[in-house]
Amino acid sequence: MKKLLLAGLLALCMSILSFAGGSNDGAGKTITLNLWHIQTQEGSRVAIDNAARRFEAANPGVKVNVSVYENDPYKTKIKTVTGDEFPDVFHSWGGGWLKSFVDAGLVQDITNESKAWAAKVSADALRFNSFDGKVYGSPYANTSTPLYYNKSLFDKYGLKFPETWAELEAVCDTFIKNGIYPFALGNRSKWPGAQHFVYLSMRLGGPDIFQRALDKQVKFTDPAFIQAGELLLDMVKKGWFPDGVNGINYDTGGSRMMFYTEQCAMIVQTSGFLTSCKSEAPDFYRDKLAVGLYPAIASGKGKNTDLLAGENAFSVASTSKNKELAIKLIEFMSIDPQFQQDMVEAGRLPSLLGVKATDIHSAAAQQQIANASYMQNFIDQTLSPALGEVHKDTVQALFGGTMTSQQAAEEMQRNFDLE
Repeated sequence: MKKLLLAGLLALCMSILSFAGGSNDGAGKTITLNLWHIQTQEGSRVAIDNAARRFEAANPGVKVNVSVYENDPYKTKIKTVTGDEFPDVFHSWGGGWLKSFVDAGLVQDITNESKAWAAKVSADALRFNSFDGKVYGSPYANTSTPLYYNKSLFDKYGLKFPETWAELEAVCDTFIKNGIYPFALGNRSKWPGAQHFVYLSMRLGGPDIFQRALDKQVKFTDPAFIQAGELLLDMVKKGWFPDGVNGINYDTGGSRMMFYTEQCAMIVQTSGFLTSCKSEAPDFYRDKLAVGLYPAIASGKGKNTDLLAGENAFSVASTSKNKELAIKLIEFMSIDPQFQQDMVEAGRLPSLLGVKATDIHSAAAQQQIANASYMQNFIDQTLSPALGEVHKDTVQALFGGTMTSQQAAEEMQRNFDLE
């Protein structure tokens, strides 16, 4: 028995030494890993910083330099850096965005290594980072896209949260009559408005309408896309959104502030909104916020449980000089219980299975994912970067009234045919 115990302790020590030994060059020189991410909100930003420090403590001789960028500046910067400037570990959303980097040979294949933790994370999230049977990223947070609403305003006007489009129309009529915009929206960076168009398309054409278009089973000029654009134009015409939404910046908080100050009753946003709201308007978060689903349309093929969702992931650059350690770092971010719980506390949704949200709003968003009848990754991430821009540009043009729905659909199909 003593021999077995001694052998086990020896094996454990050898394992620890082996892991630590991989973190320096044998001469006491510090190894630096550069990590880039977009979690600008305080709670999730601090959670990542603290996780990096714990990883350093577990790996003597390793330094993790963390850089944080806003969403759109990050997308621009990551496409322009080369060579040693490219980070060892970088934020990703999977889908077509990540695939463009994979096709350029810039992302490390982690298929074999990820087998050690694949069963511990969301299968859907891991799928978004996989191409041709190979894995190129690992999730560190899941994302849903609820329809958030101010329950105090709904109560004030005797309204129930709408589950159908007819109910939504009645709710919006009441808010407009009382000088309140139904929806907050900051569409300067284009992607927030695209969420409405995607939901409308899914509710009308069925949850997999975009996948069928990508598979060339239907075209982007399919009646579902045309009708979605026409319905969006009608929403704008009826005054469901503030004037000039294409000039309002969501990333710097413009539309969120309109929601917090009750100029608007609802907002469609990713679950990352919870992190922002919790830090920017804690009283509103506690007392007035509620989480719902985008309503179903009676004439459509979709359900209100068909969810626009995705994940935030980390990938390893093929140019990294310390790939083994970089892979260990993204594994750590995916499955470290403390980091995952810290992200939940900040309002994010965990990638690690079994970690439960601790407040009512995060729990509601997490439950939406659990109950989803279908999960569609964000379209601008599913498409190639070039086509994703066309998608966002055409939807922004709908909000601005510079394109008809037919023109927007034809522009999408024309660009799709050119790829």
